[in-house]
Amino acid sequence: MIRVLLLAPFLLAAAPQHREPELPDFEASAERFADAAGCRDHIVRLVADARGSGFDAAEGPYDFEAGDVRAHTVRAEGGGHRIAEYRCLAERLSARSWTHAMGGPDAAEEFTVESAARRAEWLQQGRRQQ
Repeated sequence: MIRVLLLAPFLLAAAPQHREPELPDFEASAERFADAAGCRDHIVRLVADARGSGFDAAEGPYDFEAGDVRAHTVRAEGGGHRIAEYRCLAERLSARSWTHAMGGPDAAEEFTVESAARRAEWLQQGRRQQ
């Protein structure tokens, strides 16, 4: 028992760690605002427009930190979701976008009849039906 306890830190260090993918950097927008309130009003309109135009989700704005207001839009895309994050850092607007894949290595593949057939075990040659 004591040996296991002594080895536990080494086993934990050797185990693969789940890491969130690195997000892209925010890119500054060409749009300029006179103050932080104007920038916030702009992302309020972005979220309202997204809610009315078929996005799967649109959340915000919310205060991330003092002077840092953010909002997100989400749309299903292929085997995952396209996420856009809008940020008002005081009066400066910036944004970034990334894809969050759902599932395994085939998740990024767009769903089609052909992609479903490739995954269907009962269609695989050499496999017996049970």
